[in-house]
Parts: sequence; C-alpha cells; structure tokens
Amino acid sequence: MAFNPATLSFDVPDTDTVYVSGLPPDITEAALAAHFGTIGVIKDDRKRGGKKVWLYRDKATGGLKGDGTVSFEDPYSAGVAVE
Repeated sequence: MAFNPATLSFDVPDTDTVYVSGLPPDITEAALAAHFGTIGVIKDDRKRGGKKVWLYRDKATGGLKGDGTVSFEDPYSAGVAVE
C-alpha cells in the first residue's frame, strides 16, 4: 500500500521541525532520533554530524532542560509526529 499525502487529516505544516518537551533528563540525541525516526526521515546535520536533533541545555549548568527539536526531511512527517 503506497503512502498518499492527500489522505492526511491535517493541513501541511509550515515547518519540518517539531518542538518536543517533557523529555527525561537522561535522554540522548541518538535516542530521540531513533524514536522519531520511526515516524519519518530525519534531516542529516552536516555541521555536527548525525541527525538534526537538538536538545536544549541550561547555560549555567550544562544540564538538559527537558526539551528539544527534531527536523524531518519533509513537513508531512513533522505533521504526523505532532498527531
């Protein structure tokens, strides 16, 4: 069965990036990429290597803040991730 974007029940998102919050303090970028990679293809991060997944850190402590972003190759995957 082929994927048909016309069957999606939402409008095409304006962005291919999804903001994620409520993450556990021991999450890694690789684990987040593995989870969201089951939904769609995540962009490659050519500057840092790996996938385009970002975890926000506290500037003072360097500890994770519990939120981040995941950038997909296409906005349809981002929309599915939100759904």
